[in-house]
Amino acid sequence: MSSETSSRSLRQQLLGAFETRRSRLSVTLGPSVVWLVLLLLAPIMFMVTVSFLQVNDAYQIIWGSPTLSNYGALFAGDGPFWETAFFQSLILSYKLAAVTTVLCLVGAFPLAYLLATRGGRTFKVVIFLVLLPFFTMYLVRAYSWYLMFGPHGVINSTLLKLGVVSSPVALFGYGQLAIVVGLVHAYFPYMLLSLYASLDGIDFSLVEAARDLGGSRIDALKDVVVPLTLPGIISGGLFVFVPSLGAFITPKFLGQGKVQMIGQLIELRITSQYAIDYGSAASMFIVISIVVAFLLAFRYVSVEDLGGI
Repeated sequence: MSSETSSRSLRQQLLGAFETRRSRLSVTLGPSVVWLVLLLLAPIMFMVTVSFLQVNDAYQIIWGSPTLSNYGALFAGDGPFWETAFFQSLILSYKLAAVTTVLCLVGAFPLAYLLATRGGRTFKVVIFLVLLPFFTMYLVRAYSWYLMFGPHGVINSTLLKLGVVSSPVALFGYGQLAIVVGLVHAYFPYMLLSLYASLDGIDFSLVEAARDLGGSRIDALKDVVVPLTLPGIISGGLFVFVPSLGAFITPKFLGQGKVQMIGQLIELRITSQYAIDYGSAASMFIVISIVVAFLLAFRYVSVEDLGGI
């Protein structure tokens, strides 16, 4: 009898702990906040701290003596700062990430428009084909493009067998084109789904009304569809640009040492010299770029609109 009474009182105490709104929020959001702090905020704070410190010859972090020398080392060299390896890698990463984003947008917008207006079996088939590569590892997808490009890759070998060319085409070798193709293939679904989420909520009778008022298809697209799809365009651009900027596996496979993006430069310095101070300082430019990209996005759309809803 006493055990039943004690278990009943314990149950009442547990239920009473959830009576207030604060207690319910702490239980439901607490694990997520802890997870976010441990796996996101803590590593970023450690990286920021190390970027202002130095590592000695014994590969130990020298605490207590903050310095800006790591940031100066990024642009140090015999020539001007724009000729340093870091600056060139950073600009190249910006360029390839921007090209990847534009190509994903140009390719995904017509397809997302088709899915939003057609639906049915067409929607199911296209979504299945787009998401099919995601059933494999990212590493496997990058390696598949590694087999396609190169002087002895599938593309050049096919052209040689067909007699189209007499020697391997340098354009289809490893380099910037191969990296962009690999990045577009990897992040195209993110752009497509973001655009579809915005286009699916559009009342297409507005497009018909624009046409009835004498507007051309281009006018209706420019004045009606694109402004209403702007949240999806911006969110899709963020989902593509941000991971492309810090990409590592795809440039590693498809660049083959001919192209060095910022992620490869950081990896090379850390693995060869254990220069985590240099790597942290270089990584800060990626973090700042991401923050600036989100601030620009929030200037034009709200957080709720970025979801494409």
